[in-house]
Amino acid sequence: MTLKAIATFAGIIEPESKIPIPTYISLYDGTKAKLVGLGIRTVSFLKMKVYVIAMYIGENDIEILKKWKGYDKAKFLSSTDESVTSDLLDQPVDLAIRIEPVRNTNGQHLRDGFVRALTNRMQNGHLNDDDAEDVLEALKEFKAQFPKSLVKTGTAMILTKQRDGYLRIEYEGAYIGAVKNKWLTKNLFMGYLAADNPISEKAKISIAEGFDKILNISNTV
Repeated sequence: MTLKAIATFAGIIEPESKIPIPTYISLYDGTKAKLVGLGIRTVSFLKMKVYVIAMYIGENDIEILKKWKGYDKAKFLSSTDESVTSDLLDQPVDLAIRIEPVRNTNGQHLRDGFVRALTNRMQNGHLNDDDAEDVLEALKEFKAQFPKSLVKTGTAMILTKQRDGYLRIEYEGAYIGAVKNKWLTKNLFMGYLAADNPISEKAKISIAEGFDKILNISNTV
């Protein structure tokens, strides 16, 4: 029996799309993950709304991340320095990105957007020659995982960076596949946390604020 990533609680409303986003989801191993932050993905000068992205952290992993003690909100939001976001994604914790389309789309359209973001990371000096061959092979695997059918509003795709650094892909609670390449997984997530031109600036800001609240909560007691 394959465990599924599904919404378990009602959550908050993303203000631009009016889409309700769950505060918690269940991960592949049955544990809960807590909402960190969310935002809208828009494209073109018309600011067409494409999907809502929400990031989650495994509840059991929050204490692990607190022990890291490397979080700095200002550096996380830097437009030139990716050291904090890079180090955070290297931590052995489950992080999940939940994608819910604002309008009907298809798996290939979503896939192409992710592939463009990964290709930009590759071309901008974030990939060394020694890893290139393995990453290109992983990119082929990643492209093959996406559903070719219509991806409707009200449905969700969940991309999970597992504790081992590998990527797990699920759609509507069904397991689609996995990609066992840490570079691809990390840089897929970096697309949303990048210093320069993240996929959703609003999501990055919300995620930064969410991590600041979660990781510094002891300082406010």
